[in-house]
Amino acid sequence: MIRQLIILICTAMALAGGTCATAGENEDVKLRRWFLGVQGNSAERDRWDVFGQEDMPQAAVSDRGRGGGGQFGFRFGDRFLLGLQLAVTRHDMVGVPEKIRAVEALVTGTVLFRERSTFQPFMRGGAGGGAVVLERPDGDGETTSLGAAVIAGGGVQVRLSSRFSLEWEIVGTFTNFREVRERPDQGEPDSNWRVKTSNMGWRNGIGVMVWF
Repeated sequence: MIRQLIILICTAMALAGGTCATAGENEDVKLRRWFLGVQGNSAERDRWDVFGQEDMPQAAVSDRGRGGGGQFGFRFGDRFLLGLQLAVTRHDMVGVPEKIRAVEALVTGTVLFRERSTFQPFMRGGAGGGAVVLERPDGDGETTSLGAAVIAGGGVQVRLSSRFSLEWEIVGTFTNFREVRERPDQGEPDSNWRVKTSNMGWRNGIGVMVWF
């Protein structure tokens, strides 16, 4: 999976870079500093048994989940973007009403190439926290596995104007889980326990960036 991600990212950046070469750069383009983005995404992980219990999750989890997220940050110089990113995807479980929710809250760094062109390839990395949440139906509580998360990848921004851009992002994800917190339904005490496990996968997102 990781090899496929690397090939796909490199191919996308090469194609975008080739397009940029013909588009030319306008030195008079105004580069705004602050940005706010919303994104729809899909994601896969290589494993979901991250709760330290043999019966959790109690059924197979669908490979691909869909969700959304957002990002907010600041441009330093012309090329470097420092941001905060939140991404959430939900995954069905086979034959049971419970669902799995994957969450990442990250500090990201993005390096733009050809930042004054219409097509702007970029590389992105980030680190922060990650969680996998087992959601029970009808308010019966949830169980959350928590850990440290990192991402690495890239994509391309399409500059529509000085205020609006489209963004396509694909990143590899890795989360190292250390603690599980169980919050059952009302009347039962919460409980915590330690785990030592990890998962990895990828996330693909398309969104809109607003610059101001």
